[in-house]
Amino acid sequence: MKLNHITGNSYYLDGDSAVGVYVFSDNTCLLVDSGPGEARAKKIMDVLDQEGLQVHAIFSTHSHADHCGGNAYIQARTDCAIMASALAAAVIENPLLGPAMLYSAYPLRVLKNRALMPQPSKVEQIIKPGIIHIKNEEFLILDLPGHSIGQLGLVNPDGVAFLGDSLMHEEKLADYPFLYMVDINSQLQTLEYIKQNCWSRVFLTHGGLVDDLQMNVNNNQQRINDIINQILALLTSNRSREELVAQLINHYNISVNSGQYYLVSSTVSAFLSYLCQYKKVQSKVKDGVMKFSFQVLGT
Repeated sequence: MKLNHITGNSYYLDGDSAVGVYVFSDNTCLLVDSGPGEARAKKIMDVLDQEGLQVHAIFSTHSHADHCGGNAYIQARTDCAIMASALAAAVIENPLLGPAMLYSAYPLRVLKNRALMPQPSKVEQIIKPGIIHIKNEEFLILDLPGHSIGQLGLVNPDGVAFLGDSLMHEEKLADYPFLYMVDINSQLQTLEYIKQNCWSRVFLTHGGLVDDLQMNVNNNQQRINDIINQILALLTSNRSREELVAQLINHYNISVNSGQYYLVSSTVSAFLSYLCQYKKVQSKVKDGVMKFSFQVLGT
């Protein structure tokens, strides 16, 4: 791991879950997320120590473990503040809520792992979209729901936009054919919002700097539409959610373990909610099983 320069006072620490870094004039820094866990957090701190940087605060884009898993270790070591939205803070401080939302009840033991349930940390500053000042420098907080509840982005004083997981990087789309989302309508709105803005540089946690933002957004939108069309095609026959999940796992050739199964299942639920909201799909209990089907106009 090394500290990579973007522009001005903006840097990032590389890895599967990259961490943004903004350096202030007093050699303190703001981290954008903290990586997936304690082992990565230790490497982050080693690099920052070598660079003579102290952590002032962590801006948590959202509450997924690969983004806030290092919060607890870094906070314990540096006494830094953690900043997050109110919704993200609820999960960051109470990590059991993450797998519980996936399972819709007290989670299975297999879901209570470090990949889905990081160590809790204390969020000291609840933030909302708009302008905020950190150490007398101006940052813009972006509202980016869809992939996760309460997800926020940040544009730093160098004009670099850190967008978390609001967008799947072009290089990752081929590897991840089925995008994880909790709210399809919000995700589509977020993609339109990103498309309308022209930041000097855009950085994604998974994949790094974006070369062609418009193309990247268009391809994300197309992927969502492809999934919608595949679901509608499958629902020409009545299917339960579990049947639909199985069909989609096979269609997209998704390799799943127990945890990944519930990530796919949760996303399928989000798509069904979206399609029912717009009356493209209807639901009905038959023989004790909730079935979903394509809704013919006028029925």
